[in-house]
Amino acid sequence: MPGEVSVCKIFTFDAAHQLIGHQGKCSNLHGHTYKLEIVLKGVPSVEEGSSGEGFVIDFSEIKRIVKQSVVDRLDHAFLAMGNEPVLDTLKATGSKVAQLSFRTTAENLSAYIAYELKQAALPVYSVKLWETPTSWAEVRAADIPEAGPSYRLYGGCDHE
Repeated sequence: MPGEVSVCKIFTFDAAHQLIGHQGKCSNLHGHTYKLEIVLKGVPSVEEGSSGEGFVIDFSEIKRIVKQSVVDRLDHAFLAMGNEPVLDTLKATGSKVAQLSFRTTAENLSAYIAYELKQAALPVYSVKLWETPTSWAEVRAADIPEAGPSYRLYGGCDHE
């Protein structure tokens, strides 16, 4: 669309997960410092004299919504599909668990995040989730069905 501008806000959060049945190191319980890039796209406001004039959306508003919708839930949590042997122990000891009910690959997590942010009415263009400094998964929000993502059942992570 003519006049559209992309804006990006970057977040980090730490979380643990375990990919049961994976044929690699990620079958072990482990953690990552995730880097999350949220790209929004829209036409900047032309409402003359308003505080939002010239903005697609204020960066502080992006921060508030992303933290509330996604980061606060995932940060310093165990990201669970629900089939992890350690899950009952974590819950019993009061550890923070984000029960997501899908395999917690970077691919699935990026789709989940894009969907959650669309539900929060952000003009999301794409979500890129870095699992390591050299490995990421990216999803375009337009590729996420209105009813929610179809999560991949298999896949891995690049734990270095």
